[in-house]
Amino acid sequence: MGCCLMLAACSKSDESLSDMLAAPKPAAQNPGTEAASSAITTGATNATATTKPATDGKAELAKATEYWGKIYAKNPKDAQTALNFARNLKAQGEKQQALAVLQQASGANPTHKGIAGEYGRLLLEFNHITQADKLLELADDPSNPDWKVVSARGTVFAKQSQYSKAVPLFERALQLAPEQPSVMSNLALAYAMEGNVEKAEPLLRKAAALGGDARVNQNLALVLGLQGKYDEAKLAMARDVPPDRAAANIEYLQQMVKVDPKPMPKPAAADKVAAQLKPAATERAKEMPGWSTNVAVAKPAN
Repeated sequence: MGCCLMLAACSKSDESLSDMLAAPKPAAQNPGTEAASSAITTGATNATATTKPATDGKAELAKATEYWGKIYAKNPKDAQTALNFARNLKAQGEKQQALAVLQQASGANPTHKGIAGEYGRLLLEFNHITQADKLLELADDPSNPDWKVVSARGTVFAKQSQYSKAVPLFERALQLAPEQPSVMSNLALAYAMEGNVEKAEPLLRKAAALGGDARVNQNLALVLGLQGKYDEAKLAMARDVPPDRAAANIEYLQQMVKVDPKPMPKPAAADKVAAQLKPAATERAKEMPGWSTNVAVAKPAN
């Protein structure tokens, strides 16, 4: 199922999204929900240091990384310098080197919450769950909470199929970052893994409306498909993949979940147009293939 839908593998990370993390498959799950677990993200950040050169474009990023690298070489134990250098390295895709920098900085600053948070999130991307858990717990400061750290703590539990523990952390992260699509997606997928797909759907719709990336749309497609809303699922998936591939993926999902199809809600705009048509023309319009598909392009109300 995960290889079919390719969840969370379609686009580059934004500030709270990272590469797809394959969570262990829990026993007795509904078909298809293992794909949802693989799309829960760490809350890792691609943001680079803002106290020195700006990072607009590859050239500026390379310049900033070189700058912090020189400062770091002079004093590798300085916490803020190490953080700045590691963040720039991560933004360049040099995550192994960033990990080495953070490992050394953590040894020199074992109680520094900023380093613990950055190091813990990166370790989680490398699937070092136990070590990441300890660091993220240290980094989570109730007096100065960071939604990325809190969301990453939720991912620690989600990757171990402990969704009942993941959900409160994702809910807390959403309180801290209420307009963050990635947090909504993580929470929605945790709900789905607990069997609460109806609760997951509105969160994913809102995340998509707020500009969530391709993974949000495909996660929405999965949750819709699990409820038998196959036509809507095809529309959601087709925002980022070719229509024929979207249709094939949802048809495969339909075979897996074996839920009776549910009709797609008729948009209000279509009702107004239909009311102005003659009865015979209205009936013909309803029979036209893709009628609902063609008019259901507005963002859904939340």
